[in-house]
Amino acid sequence: MHKFLFLPLLFSTVVAAQPVDKIRLGFMTTMSGPIATLGKEQEMGLDLALKQLGNRIGGIPVEVFKEDSRMQPDTAVQAATKLVDRNRIDFLTGTMLSNQLLAIVKPVTDSGAIILSGIGGPSELAGEGCNPNVFVLSWENNTPSEAVGKFMTDSGKKRGFFVAQNYITGKEHVAGAKAFFKGQVAGEAYPDRTTMDFASEISQIRSANPDAVYVFMPGAQGIAFVKQYAAAGLANSIPLYSGSWLADEHSYAALGELSLSTHLAANWFVGLDNPQNKAFVDAFRKEYGRNPVFYAAFVYDSIMLLDGAVRSVKGDIRNKEALRAALRKADFKSTRGNFKFNKNQFPVQDFYFAKVVKQGDSYVHSITGKAFANHVDRFVQQCKM
Repeated sequence: MHKFLFLPLLFSTVVAAQPVDKIRLGFMTTMSGPIATLGKEQEMGLDLALKQLGNRIGGIPVEVFKEDSRMQPDTAVQAATKLVDRNRIDFLTGTMLSNQLLAIVKPVTDSGAIILSGIGGPSELAGEGCNPNVFVLSWENNTPSEAVGKFMTDSGKKRGFFVAQNYITGKEHVAGAKAFFKGQVAGEAYPDRTTMDFASEISQIRSANPDAVYVFMPGAQGIAFVKQYAAAGLANSIPLYSGSWLADEHSYAALGELSLSTHLAANWFVGLDNPQNKAFVDAFRKEYGRNPVFYAAFVYDSIMLLDGAVRSVKGDIRNKEALRAALRKADFKSTRGNFKFNKNQFPVQDFYFAKVVKQGDSYVHSITGKAFANHVDRFVQQCKM
């Protein structure tokens, strides 16, 4: 008879999920300087996602703290420190520059906060430096340009010249492009991120006489390069290859018909044919009056990923092990359709080729083929998670 007295004690050891009252969400990106428009695009993706979710994540009210990381690693550390120490954030999203992400990883994750990176994806974090509290929604930096390098090869190009911004992201993108370009490397140039006069680089290209030029220069710098390249008379004879950042909604007005001469590859385009992307693009157009750019799509995805994970743990975000497991499952509808995380918590995803076409008075990306299906970065085997 006495054995039944122990049953209530046994059942009392089962601990129910304890939802938090509020989620404290940090958003940090470059909101000033030459790539401020890209950071603003990320913010638009964040704001749209939260509006659709009723300013709740997983059904829990969210308080958002926004900081401008500006252009340098030290300014990013200052912004991240404020978010962690003063605002006591649970999650950090946004992030733009990979050198900034590398600088803030330790202070942010040491605080217990989880990073959902909207753009920055340095190979160090994909490989030996992988971190259980870092999830990258965009790509490992080599991978989009691996698709560009394949595009150059598939197009029959034999001699490629490579131009990129002189910092970690630019160099990793070039490394990715060269890894999948099977022709000869005719030359390389790495202008500073503040350079706006490309006479030297264009002279080097002309002298090398390649049959294709790869470019990694997002934002205003890319617009300046494309214009000067065309003015030098090279656009018609030596085609430009790049990610979708070289010609998109941020640059169509400035480039006009020059956009039509670019050859692009990326993991997301407005025209991706899946229900979630169509709904996202329609909602973005309604909210902001134009098509989105991938910077918005990836941050939007990060919020929808987080929403699904928080629901999965019933709001108990203090249970970090369960929360990370829920995030790794990626139980959400991505704007990219086919999306999952590898063991390093970087995406396994598809990449596409595209060109720019004119529709009436507007320009839009038109997908022309698939570069990779379920593409995996080359650093994942170095990750010990």
